[in-house]
Amino acid sequence: KLSWKLFLAGALTFIASQVLHIPFLQLLTAMFKNGTLPSPPEAWKTIFNAILLGLLAGIFEQTARYILFKFFLKKARAWKEGVLVGAGHGGVEAMILGALGVFTIINMVILRNADLSAMGIPAGQLELTKQQVTAFWASPAYTGLLGFVERVFAISLQISLSVMVLYSITNNKPLWFWIALFWHALVDGVTVFLAVQGMGALILEGIVGIFAIISLWIIFALQPKFHQHTIEPSEQGGVAT
Repeated sequence: KLSWKLFLAGALTFIASQVLHIPFLQLLTAMFKNGTLPSPPEAWKTIFNAILLGLLAGIFEQTARYILFKFFLKKARAWKEGVLVGAGHGGVEAMILGALGVFTIINMVILRNADLSAMGIPAGQLELTKQQVTAFWASPAYTGLLGFVERVFAISLQISLSVMVLYSITNNKPLWFWIALFWHALVDGVTVFLAVQGMGALILEGIVGIFAIISLWIIFALQPKFHQHTIEPSEQGGVAT
């Protein structure tokens, strides 16, 4: 019987990973800006940032998953338990981003009907703020729906990552931890790179959808492998594969 504690554990794991991930990212950004770390050549900056952001997401989130399964959920070794943890991980991410999206909409509604010059916005930022508000309301109506679709795609990715990390522990196949890490890095890196390059929203979401389909395939491809790895009460520490 599955427990919703697994969903909650996945959600808390995502939050814990971001508590470390976000400050580390801010620290790196500051170190690049102040010259502590050398910045890449301008021509390579976009691809460098995409690779770095992807790898950091993969490292922090997969490490958090590994710690969760290895040290806190020691009895969670079934495929369906990995799925539920992944759903919690992706679900809370969707909730947080959804809440931020709602906040953005409310903010834009307020700014649309307000006299921006009377709101104390610095003169240097006033024109930029006007452009942002105008661009928001000029965007197609389906843009909001695309955000929802992207979250659905992201949840399938998060479930696949949790299943891969759990499989690496359950079947003693550490390679799958690294596959999960680099799969996450690839998806995030490609998405960031294409977005910065100005890829159209529909095409970008189509590419993310392809990643989601591959993630779903990984989830179900690994399911029978979990069934092959069972520990019988009569076994003396041995593992059937």
